[in-house]
Amino acid sequence: LGGLWSAGPAACAAGVGVRFLPNAIVAAYQDQREILFMQPRYQVVADAEVFRVRIEYALPRAGGGRAVGGRGVVTLALNENGGLTPEAHAMLDGRTGAARMRLTDDPAKALLALQPCQASRGRGIGLRGLTAQ
Repeated sequence: LGGLWSAGPAACAAGVGVRFLPNAIVAAYQDQREILFMQPRYQVVADAEVFRVRIEYALPRAGGGRAVGGRGVVTLALNENGGLTPEAHAMLDGRTGAARMRLTDDPAKALLALQPCQASRGRGIGLRGLTAQ
């Protein structure tokens, strides 16, 4: 998941997109970054047919900080064009164990439908040490 991922060629050319870093998933705007998801934990999901990665991240709390035990989970799949397709997104309450999921119009899913800005990566995408052990 290294490098810049964007919605399309024009965004790539402008240096605008998403970067998957060890401590955050960020929106990149040429020389600026904005945190989208804090403290991600990456895990490759074993599947012989499709490369998938499950990303668990810390949920922000209203007024700043982090929600106590609150986590979000998004699953991305590598599609046949070399891009990422979000398959699932849920928010988990660490206190109660409840899970919440948007069935339609999830902005996180729209945001993470991305293409790599570099040449086609194929199944060999590296997580560059991002995978949780």
